[in-house]
Amino acid sequence: MPLGNPSTPAPAAPVPPGAGPVGPAVTPASTNQGAAGGAAAPVPISAARAERDAIATAATAGAMRRKGPNPRQLGRHIAAALNVDITDPSLFWITAVTSDGQILVANNYGLAYIPEHVHLPEQVRMVTADESIPAQTRGTWATYPLLAVQEWARHHNVTLQAVAGTEENLKGFDLGAARDILTPEDMPDSGKMQGRTRLEVIAPEAATKLAGISASGLTELLPPAPADNTPPADNKINLLLEVCKPLLSSNPDRAGAHLKAMVAYADHLQDVALFRAHTAQDAELQRAAIAEWIYWQHISVLSSDALAAMVS
Repeated sequence: MPLGNPSTPAPAAPVPPGAGPVGPAVTPASTNQGAAGGAAAPVPISAARAERDAIATAATAGAMRRKGPNPRQLGRHIAAALNVDITDPSLFWITAVTSDGQILVANNYGLAYIPEHVHLPEQVRMVTADESIPAQTRGTWATYPLLAVQEWARHHNVTLQAVAGTEENLKGFDLGAARDILTPEDMPDSGKMQGRTRLEVIAPEAATKLAGISASGLTELLPPAPADNTPPADNKINLLLEVCKPLLSSNPDRAGAHLKAMVAYADHLQDVALFRAHTAQDAELQRAAIAEWIYWQHISVLSSDALAAMVS
């Protein structure tokens, strides 16, 4: 496939003159709950949290001016946004902020898994998608997002300043960092954020190259269409339940079963996306289907690589 092997970072694509990095820059957190027509806020905030932040900011205005934006505050807002509108069973997100102001995110689904309609702000790092860390290492973090942020920080020799999540998901864990407990009042009406698509997060070079391909060139990215034009059987729900089952187990070795189920889930969604790409009647629908096809290839290969180390 011209966009690169999913097991390795895709080759960089030519960038038109004047073009910036993939994804828009994210502005400071806003109280906007979504503009007319359901547009995403930069980072949505509940009214109660916005009021508390305003009081805290007023009390420390001088220090804030000296230090600039507050990453810990923004990390809490992002954690709240990610933990609303969740449709995947048992999925939850953790955010962490490092002492040098980096914002980290992780969830308990596989490696580099991001729900379809979730966008991550430009400055956010998804730790399980970090290609500088071997897949075999990241595989040991699967289903344990707190472990993921802790081990990512250790790998990069940085210190965690704070972690944010619900009380249920932080209970019983001590990472040696402050804990920002999310309450129902923290949760915005909508979790939609401006930022990068899931393909832009895990394979930015491939996403950039795909965006630059003309409508007439999209079909050239695909393998030949099968003679049988029958759509794949819809087995998404059953396969998703298999992904979820290990999350309900207290077995410390549950990551292997979870990743195995994630490979089957990703392979199925690859087939579905490829069928949509072959049958799309509109170039932008075809482009979106190809993006999904590439994303699920990456998830399948990454999960398989991590799983191979567990069973070898």
